[in-house]
Amino acid sequence: MKSEGQTWAVAQLGEITAVSPEAFELLEVIDPAGENEGMTVVVSVNCKPFERREGGIPLKARERLRISVPWDFPLERPTVNFTHDRYGAFSHVQWGSSICVHQAPDVEWQATRGMFGFMQRLGEWLRAGAAGELDPVGMPLHPPVAYPVANFRVVPTQNAPEPTETYWSGYVEITREASHAAELGRWIEKSEEVPDIRLASVILLPTTMPFEYPTTVWDLIVALMERGVSLTMIRLLMTIGVLRTGEGKCAIFVLGAAMRGVSGGRLLQHLACWRMDVAQTDKLRAAAIARTDDNPIDEQVFYAWAFEAKVEWCRVLEDRPEIVERRDSVSPAAYWRGKSVTLMGCGAIGSAVAMILAKAGVAKLRLYDNNVVTPGVLVRQGFDRRQIAYTKSSATKVNVEVAVPGINVIEAHANVAQALTDEVKRAEIFDADVVIDATASASVAASMELHFRRHPIPHPPVVTMVLGHNADRGLVTLTTEASVGATQDVDRRTKLALPRTTGGAAFLEEFWPVDPSRRAIFQPEPGCSSPTFRGSYADVLALSALMTNVAARWLGADQDMHRALAVDASCNQGRRPEVELAFAPYFVLRDAIHAYQVRFSHEAMTSVLAWTRRSERTQADRTETGGVLFGQVDEFLKVVWVDEASGPPPDSDASPDAFVCGTAGVAALHREKIDRSRGSTTFVGMWHTHPKALPNPSRTDLGAMQMLLSDKDTFQGRSFLMLILGGTSKRPILSAGLFERGDYAQD
Repeated sequence: MKSEGQTWAVAQLGEITAVSPEAFELLEVIDPAGENEGMTVVVSVNCKPFERREGGIPLKARERLRISVPWDFPLERPTVNFTHDRYGAFSHVQWGSSICVHQAPDVEWQATRGMFGFMQRLGEWLRAGAAGELDPVGMPLHPPVAYPVANFRVVPTQNAPEPTETYWSGYVEITREASHAAELGRWIEKSEEVPDIRLASVILLPTTMPFEYPTTVWDLIVALMERGVSLTMIRLLMTIGVLRTGEGKCAIFVLGAAMRGVSGGRLLQHLACWRMDVAQTDKLRAAAIARTDDNPIDEQVFYAWAFEAKVEWCRVLEDRPEIVERRDSVSPAAYWRGKSVTLMGCGAIGSAVAMILAKAGVAKLRLYDNNVVTPGVLVRQGFDRRQIAYTKSSATKVNVEVAVPGINVIEAHANVAQALTDEVKRAEIFDADVVIDATASASVAASMELHFRRHPIPHPPVVTMVLGHNADRGLVTLTTEASVGATQDVDRRTKLALPRTTGGAAFLEEFWPVDPSRRAIFQPEPGCSSPTFRGSYADVLALSALMTNVAARWLGADQDMHRALAVDASCNQGRRPEVELAFAPYFVLRDAIHAYQVRFSHEAMTSVLAWTRRSERTQADRTETGGVLFGQVDEFLKVVWVDEASGPPPDSDASPDAFVCGTAGVAALHREKIDRSRGSTTFVGMWHTHPKALPNPSRTDLGAMQMLLSDKDTFQGRSFLMLILGGTSKRPILSAGLFERGDYAQD
């Protein structure tokens, strides 16, 4: 009795016969022997119309085919065989008669089309076979078949040598081995000194092998001899292979043939592997050791085995770069391949990023962290209970090396902020292509900022990553190689830009909150644990992966700009999911008095020049003008940020002799900027022009500074920045001086 699916299959074949009686004929239906058994259908296909070409399958005018329809059809696909084995030497024909209709059945088989789709695909196969186009130019070649009989896997990891003569022979190092698999490393030519390590014997052919590999050892030897490999060489290679195999292990042999690649292109080695069971390996080894010139017992044992033994083919899992295209080849993660990365912080973000980078193919990974794995962090960090009390850097190293053996990982249990103050350790940290800061530490950011301020030389780009209080929002920033400033600088610029950006308000409140409830800290172990965020492993992993990809995209673009991206993964409706920012370079001046670095934003400098041009148009050529500067002074870093500049207040007095800046509206302007920037932008000083002259402070300028800073009732600030613009707006000459109250202290 047929299943429902098999009944449907017969009905479909009947319809095909009715429509095309000459092209297709249903000859016989053999019902299944019982439930869950297959049904056999014999059909005849008219092959006369198919074009025949040299190298194609010499199909008869009509070919009789046997189709096996499984009980679960169409959820399970049918198979088809010729009723003879005349075409067994052709590619895509297995076991002498089985037709390989689908190369990738899971993708190509369309269950909903049933036998209609199957017969259409079979017709296409027969047409291509007759024309010799089963491997069309530009398409991957179907590799030959060595039917695995052993539940053992072999993993080649390095590109195979290319045979240039009759064959290449030698050995390949077995680098890792378990009961279920062996990993192959470097290739060793037979003329080289044979190292005393675990080896597999190798023969690589510049020619092809039969599409179906032999199943007996002697048939395999005969096939190799037909291709120019001597019997003596085969035996010697196998003998050395068993001598380099320890007791209780199976000897492994590798056979390559030029049958891999793209049709019409360069042919690469298709590798097949087989192994000798433990008993026979030990027997051949013992015979080789016992051999004497008078008693070549090893040859006798070898031939006795070869005439009787079956080939125990093993499945090959390819990992050679020449064969396998990485599955992440078009992902942003491809940027990390071969790079050297310093990762500061191996906690929630860092432990995830380390594994992402390792799988992306980084060549070297330097890890820094000063904490240990505790039970509480296991719910969201990449560690397990066996690693409790490990340092986080060493635990991360172990995990990375298990996942990607061979990666160069260096770990240090160290305080990063302190390490950055040590010349030797700092050099180690920056000895990388990219530095990633996953510490979320203000001390680390300040330490790095101070170093870049004192040593303004090219440095690796620095990426920072932080998470919001519920791990549903993330912020990633980039400081490029030639950027002025570091993490603290780009964080500050991000904070100032968010209020002026669509969708930025929510991120501003997330990372720079003013709401008291948002500023409350979360201690998972009250009283004895560091404040942290709330969030799961899924939250951390999702945002860490996204931020790592964003950083890779930026770095791959090779644009010398500070960047930031705030992303919302909360899935709440009505929120903009991300805000991306890019920052123009600063205009940088050196304060001539105390050697502060003065960083003018593009917006501030544009405003100063615009007001200068306006004065040049509307006033006499030498009439001075000026305005107010807003930003921040950092006495520790010795940096002055000038974020914004205003024009002259309405009560200012401008003449060719001087510019006296008014105060009308300045207080309101000051308050608006404090509120908008949440305290990061305040009054820092004033600017004025010296038209068509040098920007040197005049006696009037110096007198004004003395009067201002020596009287606390007039001005309460600790410092005052004076910017002077000489020349013209088209050819400006600029100077800056930071005057401090201490400069005018009374003795």
